[in-house]
Amino acid sequence: MRNKQAFTLAEVLITLGVIGVVAAITLPSFMENVTERINSERQANIAQKVTQAMEQMRAHGLLNTQYQSTDAFVDELQKYLKIAKRCDSSHVAECWPTKKVTTSDGEEFEVSKAKTGKNLSLSTETNNVGLILADGASIILNYNPATQGLDVGDRVEAKPKSLPVGFGKSKDFAYTSDVTNGIDFVMDVNGGKSPNSEVDGRARDIRSFTIAKFSSGCAGFEVPDVGCVVNIGKNYDPETDLSKTPLANTIDCKMYGGDFCKDYWLGAQNKCRSMKMHLTTREELRYICLQQDNISDIPTDTFVSSEEYSTILVWTKSLSSGNCHNTTTIHNYGEGYSCYKRTQYNAMCVSN
Repeated sequence: MRNKQAFTLAEVLITLGVIGVVAAITLPSFMENVTERINSERQANIAQKVTQAMEQMRAHGLLNTQYQSTDAFVDELQKYLKIAKRCDSSHVAECWPTKKVTTSDGEEFEVSKAKTGKNLSLSTETNNVGLILADGASIILNYNPATQGLDVGDRVEAKPKSLPVGFGKSKDFAYTSDVTNGIDFVMDVNGGKSPNSEVDGRARDIRSFTIAKFSSGCAGFEVPDVGCVVNIGKNYDPETDLSKTPLANTIDCKMYGGDFCKDYWLGAQNKCRSMKMHLTTREELRYICLQQDNISDIPTDTFVSSEEYSTILVWTKSLSSGNCHNTTTIHNYGEGYSCYKRTQYNAMCVSN
């Protein structure tokens, strides 16, 4: 009889076990790569639909003008783009599949706060509009009123975009053109499915049309119970219109004029107001000072507050360590600084 060779049961089980282990290790990575390609294809598809709608707007002469708001722009866009639901800035979260998202820097962000372009990391202060397209895709869109319009006969160049398609590769997609110069938006390419994240990675499902991404809109640092704080330092101009400052009626201003009539304190307030913020109060400065152990961005200089001490003096606050509970007028004594309104001090603005 000839000898017959075969695998033993133990060898078969070992082999199957090895295959299972390899599959368990490689399959998630393989699936993430596949997901990355699918998400990029959906991103390109959404972008193309918006671009095609705006191409039609241009053909009808509707891009040769500047719209004053995103709402006004969407009033025209929705005539060419199939939209299932539209949400204004106060209800923008109702057009997004999840209440919260993970931003590109790994922080949790409530979608209901995505009200203006600044909350999409854009420079515009116009309100955002949320849209659910007919295919179920969700976008939060912002229009820039400063955009140069395009007329029917203007030359338009295509703008392909390279998107990741998994396994370390990328592909150029027919994406958009010059017609979309005035807009940007974030999009959720897979509905409410996880990970609901902008963080770079194969499974990233919140994508940017151009550069938009979720942001608190804070150009400085966030302080709990205070809000967004922006350190403008001495980057502001004094108020010199004597009809607007009480310094006009002081003896020094009437006698010497010039620098004695410049109101830097009011100038700092004007700067904050132009940013849609307000100059820090004494209490806010004290609270900011107390957060130094938790927030590394807090400076340690002396800052002017929004509160007057007299016609010519204002309250200031040193944020140096150990002085958080001391708030004085600092008029050539106390903490050693003067706080005349005509003197330029460091200033910080706080979100309203």
